[in-house]
Amino acid sequence: MAWNCYLTIFKAEAPVHIGYKQIDILKTTRYYITGRAMWGAITANLTRVLFNYPKVEDYRDIGDFVRENIRTTYFYPAIRKNEVEDPENWSKYETDNYLVFLPEYTQEGIKFGEKTKEEFEQSFVGSFVSTALDSGTKTAEEGTLHEFEFINNKVKIGDKTVDTYWVGYLFVKEKAKNKKVEIEKCKEENVIIKRVNNNKRVELRNVLSLIHGGGERNYGLGKLKLITMQKAKDKIFGKFDFDLSNEYPIIKNLNVAIFHIKLSNNKLKLGEIEPLVGLEWSEKGAGQKISEAIVCAIPGSKIELSILF
Repeated sequence: MAWNCYLTIFKAEAPVHIGYKQIDILKTTRYYITGRAMWGAITANLTRVLFNYPKVEDYRDIGDFVRENIRTTYFYPAIRKNEVEDPENWSKYETDNYLVFLPEYTQEGIKFGEKTKEEFEQSFVGSFVSTALDSGTKTAEEGTLHEFEFINNKVKIGDKTVDTYWVGYLFVKEKAKNKKVEIEKCKEENVIIKRVNNNKRVELRNVLSLIHGGGERNYGLGKLKLITMQKAKDKIFGKFDFDLSNEYPIIKNLNVAIFHIKLSNNKLKLGEIEPLVGLEWSEKGAGQKISEAIVCAIPGSKIELSILF
């Protein structure tokens, strides 16, 4: 079965926190939205649209379907190209007139687009501090002080403030099907998904029209509004070719990791490694099993690629 690649752009309606490391009271954020976080957001929305009263097994079955047949790249923060006077000094990664801030390790250190880590953090990263109040003394309750980072939904550029966008790609498998749902048709700017048995149809654009990704959502974080969903006509992030004719979609000529890449058959030339683990389904329910750790090169690392999948 063939695949389709969709350029997908969200406007940040709120800051985004993607959990990373805990440093004392500070929860740091990743500077990208992982494929796993996007998978969770798509699964949640799609299940609720397809089923009026979804059961636990519905979330599991739709989640399995999305994992296999609606694959995503990581999503990276971006700004509109026409909102800066010197776009070449902001990022070399450009798609659909958006400048995208992919990380890349250099001999001088990691950069995001054309910005150093410090410059990127100054523009894009903020934090929030909170604590619970003791009802008796009206002072901070002991042990409740905490702080978390986020990627701002507004960025200061010179004397003006501009919106933050999130840019990535969806790979959708033509005519994919399981016992509950199938992909009926892949259009130029939409995908029609049908529920098996009752023939209920939904549009992927509507499913993605407003998603919530990442953590700290009780503070209102993670709200993303769909701006663009259209078949990609050229390179991923303006740099990397792709092949949709195989069993799985392949991103070609990668010399820098644009997502976590398994290192067992690939060589790290410059960058950092990270063991990836997650919470998975088990007989006890969702998130009750810890997955086996996989050693990966982190996004931005320079790699010598032999096997991607």
